[in-house]
Amino acid sequence: MKKFLFYTLLALPALALLMWWLGGTPRDTGYQDLPWQVEVSPDGRTARVFEITLGETPLNEVRQKLRLLPSIGLFTMPDGSRTLEAYFSSVKLGPFEANLVTLLDADEAFVERIVAEGISNRPMPSGARRLELSEAMTEAALALPVREITYVPRARYDAEVVLRRFGEPAQRLPVLDGRQYWLYPDKGLVLMLNERGRDMLHYSPPPDFASVRDRILRGEGLESLVQ
Repeated sequence: MKKFLFYTLLALPALALLMWWLGGTPRDTGYQDLPWQVEVSPDGRTARVFEITLGETPLNEVRQKLRLLPSIGLFTMPDGSRTLEAYFSSVKLGPFEANLVTLLDADEAFVERIVAEGISNRPMPSGARRLELSEAMTEAALALPVREITYVPRARYDAEVVLRRFGEPAQRLPVLDGRQYWLYPDKGLVLMLNERGRDMLHYSPPPDFASVRDRILRGEGLESLVQ
């Protein structure tokens, strides 16, 4: 009997977290950094999530918040476009664990400096090529603002939970392979539900949302942003 009570007490915190996530307790839990806590600026030009203001917060502030040095790479896509991304593995945001990819706001001159000083260039499964940054360019990249965020949770989402926490999307885009894209343009948010893999959430400034939607309609999806 004593052992039963002991293990029951151990299980209570995990059970409470599960019930809260499924909606069994009120939303006001005191947790911060929750994926549905998106604040849009009064002028609608930017959004703030995980204490990151898109287009403004420098990568170094994110590094300090997460206490991790990200893996930074310049990716050249098959169509020739290039993106500078920083990857954080297994971070804790609120009560949840996730991987985090941040797209940095780098101009063409900065990208050309990376190319000139790049260390290695290797192919990726997505078809892109990844260029490693030199130490000097890595340091410089930490000062760049985060433009977009892709959040890959460990937790699985289902439609009921998403509706409860995020609300009804403005549009749903089903894909033949079992994925669904739920679009929240007023928040700059795309949520991808994936029956055969990990779910993803992508955050961008609301004025950039049309560009993200176009990428999805072209068949690029959110996976291409997680190299």
